Amino acid sequence: MSQISKPVRTRGRRLALAGAGLLLAVTGSVLFLTQRGSAPAGETDAAAVADQPGVTPSGPGASVRPSGSASPRASGSASATASGSPSAGRDGEPADRTRPAVVWPNPATTGVPAGWRPKQTRTTDLKITRAGSVVRDIRLVNADLIVAARDVRVQRVELQGGSIINDSTPSCNNGLVVENVTLTRGPGQVTRSEDLPAIQAGGYTARRVRIDGRPEGFRVAGKSLDCGRVTIEDSFARVTSPDVCGDWHGDGVQGYDGPPLVVRNVTLELAQTASCGGTAPFFYPADQGNTSVEVDGLLVKGGGYPFRLAMPGSVRNLRVVDGSWEYGPIDVACSLVTAWEAAVVTVGPDYQPTRTVRRLPCGTP
Repeated sequence: MSQISKPVRTRGRRLALAGAGLLLAVTGSVLFLTQRGSAPAGETDAAAVADQPGVTPSGPGASVRPSGSASPRASGSASATASGSPSAGRDGEPADRTRPAVVWPNPATTGVPAGWRPKQTRTTDLKITRAGSVVRDIRLVNADLIVAARDVRVQRVELQGGSIINDSTPSCNNGLVVENVTLTRGPGQVTRSEDLPAIQAGGYTARRVRIDGRPEGFRVAGKSLDCGRVTIEDSFARVTSPDVCGDWHGDGVQGYDGPPLVVRNVTLELAQTASCGGTAPFFYPADQGNTSVEVDGLLVKGGGYPFRLAMPGSVRNLRVVDGSWEYGPIDVACSLVTAWEAAVVTVGPDYQPTRTVRRLPCGTP
């Protein structure tokens, strides 16, 4: 395979902010809740955060005033209506029609819910250090969410320009669950080829996540730091060429030192310019220390090859958007694949397939 992406940037320039005292250390079960009703047991409203033991006041970078509504987003998991095909054998024979079809995730069905408003808006990094914490209803503007504890749950959070990072400590902070989260570019942000992935590194589950307008999407990494399995489901990522291109190798999902990866009902697009090309919407190569892949429901669009896989695994219900590639629809080490079912399709503006152009046996150009 050509065009190998660069290594994971696990401790980039933003993590240096910790030494400057710009991080909020959440050392108790102090969390940011939904806007309706009273706080559940063990949780505290955002307005009272500074009064809790072990919590550093957030300073001028934070506000507990509700700010403007984000773009409307539906919150439910994708339901089964008519597109895509169920699993089939390795050679792409006709699928079993008894299995419900897929509604592919798109910007309207992922991310923070429609009408959502944050309880707090921050312009400085937020660091979570208490295992089992729940982070809800926060907007971070050009700031990172740094997860330095295990079993953290992140729900209804919007990051404009920042990243979610769970490998800032000597070992990976596994058990991270990210649900109904939106990650877009920040106001006034100049994107660059060296920008961090939107989410890294491993040991996390991403569910109904929207990544849009970022140079790098989901990173599957940290195996050498004991990062566990990554599961990405019911999520959407549209990765775009950075403003300052440099040596860019952008991907929707990339494995580098990657633990096992599970992908279920995910849409990935690589939107590149003629002068700044990325790698692929899905890229899990052989020579970057990766492990294995299980794909069951993946729609890919754009790039040199929209789907690139050179590690063991199974691939079912893969859909490649017709004519969106530069070189070919797939680049796969087929001898390592235990199950295969794929097709080339056309899609509408909502990413739902409108026509199956042809079946796509493994190894077919």
